[in-house]
Amino acid sequence: MPGVFAQIGMEYGHRYGGTSFELFARISEKNHAHSTLNPLAAYSKRFTLEEIMGDLMIAYPNTRPMCSANCDGAAAAVVVSGAKLKTLSIEQQRRAVKISASVLTTDPWEESCQILPDVNTLTRNAAALAYEQAGVGPSDLDLVELHDCFATAELVHYDNLMLCEVGGAVDFFNSGATWRDGSMPVNVSGGLESKGHPIAATGIANVWEVATHLRGEAADRQIAGAKVGLAHVIGLGSACGVHILEKAA
Repeated sequence: MPGVFAQIGMEYGHRYGGTSFELFARISEKNHAHSTLNPLAAYSKRFTLEEIMGDLMIAYPNTRPMCSANCDGAAAAVVVSGAKLKTLSIEQQRRAVKISASVLTTDPWEESCQILPDVNTLTRNAAALAYEQAGVGPSDLDLVELHDCFATAELVHYDNLMLCEVGGAVDFFNSGATWRDGSMPVNVSGGLESKGHPIAATGIANVWEVATHLRGEAADRQIAGAKVGLAHVIGLGSACGVHILEKAA
């Protein structure tokens, strides 16, 4: 799987005249820095850029700190209707998070390639539908938890989730927008590179992270005043899930 995203990341980089190995490492540097504020991350250690670039190469251009961390895990979500919510306690109603959009897409059929998954198209399709369902746009988001199984994948999905202009992912990252104190915080949990990637549990873990900020319960990593967030997950095979969540009224 690292080879798949390495190829996708490099192909994406060619759109900018060749995205540098250092830029991918800087994405990983951001996520590991965020992880130090997350007590539930599997690995909550900050790495220097030199440490990331000099570590074991897994599949170029992804070194070990640029890959999702091995871990075990499980996740569950309690989903109720609006009518049922009104029967619960005031505290439960206060902590409830509204699912404004829930979208699942699969790979479009392409005659040209039956081997590589098309994570770009299925993610962009899911994001477009989710924004339409929720009645919001990317500029309305207060935080995003996206599927950074590799640092290369995070760069790809800035564009796919329409967080930036088409083809503008490099400039978007270089602006500092995706740091937790930026205009569009991405993976403030530390991302899959830090908190771990227990495959089937990952999607709900991303939803939980966004919900925790909307509830104001994220402690030191809290995004102040968070009201709307997006959770994104990829399953090779392939499928994409995008959820837009909103703070309880």
